[in-house]
Amino acid sequence: MIPAVVPPLTGLSVLVTRPAPQAEVLANQIRDLGGEAHVLPAIDIKPLVASLSGTYELVIFVSVNAVEHGARLIVRTEQMRIAAIGRATAAALAAASLPADIIPEQGATSETLLAHPQLTLTPGGRVLIVRGRGGRDVLQQTFLSRGFAVEMLEVYERVAPPADEPRRNEIEQLWSTGGFDAVTATSVETLQNLQSMLTEQGRMLLGVTPLVVASPRIRDAAIRMGLGGECIIAAGADDQAISGALCQWHARAKAAGMKRIADGG
Repeated sequence: MIPAVVPPLTGLSVLVTRPAPQAEVLANQIRDLGGEAHVLPAIDIKPLVASLSGTYELVIFVSVNAVEHGARLIVRTEQMRIAAIGRATAAALAAASLPADIIPEQGATSETLLAHPQLTLTPGGRVLIVRGRGGRDVLQQTFLSRGFAVEMLEVYERVAPPADEPRRNEIEQLWSTGGFDAVTATSVETLQNLQSMLTEQGRMLLGVTPLVVASPRIRDAAIRMGLGGECIIAAGADDQAISGALCQWHARAKAAGMKRIADGG
């Protein structure tokens, strides 16, 4: 008899904190993999009025939200190349009929994009970075240091979501009865907002619950915030990277548990 295939996230419950409706997409992916997912958005995306003129040799999109709110402003020319910070952003660009020419093989950070061998420009070339307000300045400073002209196109901003005390209380009640094995946090702002949204009891629970984060930078922020739970660092902020990190972590935890049982522990 062929044994039944057990989905990789069976028995795992996750609190998803992405902005709505992106949170539901990740939550459904976790459910498809056999896990249980609950949503408490800890960040909202607010579009900004933006416009531009001129032509650019390189246009960089730093997130899926940058594509959603900025792609319509870009008129592609024959000389223009488009770069995506990661595969999820590249997929969004393809859907917006702006296929990316440059995509990091792995990871989804400014550093992995800057390491791409095809990220070269003619002397004095113009670069446009499409991003959210208050984003990291690594790309801008690096291109400026290389002698290129850099412009920023800020097409959205991250804000704290409206207070929803009944939903927060519902989540904290689930949490206090062992309802969550892990919490996702794909930006520093998300983690900060989540901590502010919670009651004292919720903050205590957050402090000991494993976090799935999208970069070492978010892990470091969690440490500075005094959160002592384990940090699982995903390869990027996209859904595949987050769910993949959960699968690997859950598999290791199950294997360790089985070993303890076998050892009589």
